[in-house]
Amino acid sequence: MPSRKQGKIPVIDFCAANLKPGTDYWVSACDNVRQALEEYGCFEALYDEVSLELHNAVFDSLVELFTLPVQTKALNISDKPYHGYFGQNPFMPLNESMGIEDPQILNRTQAFTNLMWPSGNESFCESICSYSRIVSQLDGLVKAMAFESYGVRKYLDSHINSTAYLLRVIKYSVPKERESDIGAVSHTDKSFISILHQNDVKGLEIKTRDDKWIGFEPLPSSFVVMAGEAFTAWSNGRIYSPQHKVIMRGDKARYSLALFSFNNGTIQTPEELFDDEHPLQFKPFDHLEFLRFYSTDEGQKYPSTINAYCGISL
Repeated sequence: MPSRKQGKIPVIDFCAANLKPGTDYWVSACDNVRQALEEYGCFEALYDEVSLELHNAVFDSLVELFTLPVQTKALNISDKPYHGYFGQNPFMPLNESMGIEDPQILNRTQAFTNLMWPSGNESFCESICSYSRIVSQLDGLVKAMAFESYGVRKYLDSHINSTAYLLRVIKYSVPKERESDIGAVSHTDKSFISILHQNDVKGLEIKTRDDKWIGFEPLPSSFVVMAGEAFTAWSNGRIYSPQHKVIMRGDKARYSLALFSFNNGTIQTPEELFDDEHPLQFKPFDHLEFLRFYSTDEGQKYPSTINAYCGISL
């Protein structure tokens, strides 16, 4: 299954009915996923499991959510870094976001919904939970394909069973006169995988290995699958975690969703991915503690947080 390219970002079709393990098509797709993650750190996934009706319902729900008072949105708190409300920040004044932990589990999305709307909001809860379940299946599919392409499929079940999800829902406002157009500063994700989806407003830019910025043209059926730094460590440095940012242009707000997968516990490089010719580059690490390290002043100093946290000097 060859991948076409939009700019320089590979595009891989996940809509095919014959995308079944064991087929030649599947093997080819697995290799395409691995190669895209190694070369670009990301790809555009064409994935039609999220219907246009659900797509529209989710983005209508986000508009409704972000019209709530700031004091209500600020009730979204967590003891985990970057899992709660973010907004009113002078360095990124256009950016406002909230986090829903394990949104594919109905009672977790229901708890968030009740926090925002004490009298309830059934349509918000149902659309966000349904969306998250479908996109988490894409996350599992990508992991299965990458693990298989590396020949380490035997580790997949334990990895999936220890996965925790965070859905960040994000609004980028239109910049006011003399206001910066930066919606999100350049950064890499600290997740294992991030799956990004947005409305029809452009803004996402991704940095390639050769330091070129590539824009992304959103479609309702397309998702950006992006490797986080934890995936880089797991792959013994093979997979690239790209810098990316959001630049706001035009006169319409940008809404997006980012489903991040984290690991409850220790991540370590499979023994099949290191040997004398490819020495081990990263020590085993606790994913949440890595995220906590990144949230400190010390952790913010490094161009590669994962190298600073658990990298092995070669």
